[in-house]
Amino acid sequence: MKVDIQNLQSIAKINKDKIMECADLVLKAMGESKAELSLVLVNDMYIRNLNWKYRRKDSATDVLAFPMRDSRRLSGVILGDVVISVETAAKEAKKRKKDLQGELDLYFVHGILHLLGYDD
Repeated sequence: MKVDIQNLQSIAKINKDKIMECADLVLKAMGESKAELSLVLVNDMYIRNLNWKYRRKDSATDVLAFPMRDSRRLSGVILGDVVISVETAAKEAKKRKKDLQGELDLYFVHGILHLLGYDD
């Protein structure tokens, strides 16, 4: 398993080890232990721009996933990219009285499942 993490935000300090643990658990459980993906951590403005560019939705969102596979039936090592708004995660964690790391893990799992072909 390989996860390339790009931290493009300054809202919160990120624990990359926890992120890697989360990815390892999910990918092993899904039978994808050799998978590669990237995680980009951004603020609301950044994800809003991506949301508009790729989905024509003019609002920030929690997570976006950009899969490299066409469906769950296809295989391949490179899964794609997950983009998470740390700003949105922090707001939601505070609102729900949860810790930020738990919220980020939730969004990351959600994004990985999208990369694997699962929809909401």
